[in-house]
Amino acid sequence: MKTFLRRDALEFERQSLARTYAAFQVEPQKVLGYITLVCGEIVTEEGDPGLIETAEYRYLQYPAVKIARLAVDATLQRKAGLGRYLVNLALGTAKREICPAVGCRFVVVDAKRQAVGFYERCGFTMLDTPTNRALNEPVMFIDLTKVG
Repeated sequence: MKTFLRRDALEFERQSLARTYAAFQVEPQKVLGYITLVCGEIVTEEGDPGLIETAEYRYLQYPAVKIARLAVDATLQRKAGLGRYLVNLALGTAKREICPAVGCRFVVVDAKRQAVGFYERCGFTMLDTPTNRALNEPVMFIDLTKVG
């Protein structure tokens, strides 16, 4: 968890390549978890079902905010709700800050297989294509118009 924060997060921030939000414990000082957001997209293929049922959208790429990294301290995983809190922070940031400024309808994540259930509980749906279902890190998304 700490390797990315120490090695890359600050430089990515400086170069506007990613934004990382972290939760801290004050005493003793410790990072409890973090989430990193970047611009992204959901790429579909010709013949795949569209992601938006109510709109005529002729492109195969859908604009999205991508959760590039999500990490929670091992001692808190499946206990404190910190992972869900960080995902909700990402969804709120995308819906309140990004969507009003640019066209962006989705939040997307390349979910590790062991995290698919977690993202489903957070409201994400797996991109339902044979290619995606076969990936080790399948694409999952949430439609921001359905987020409160």
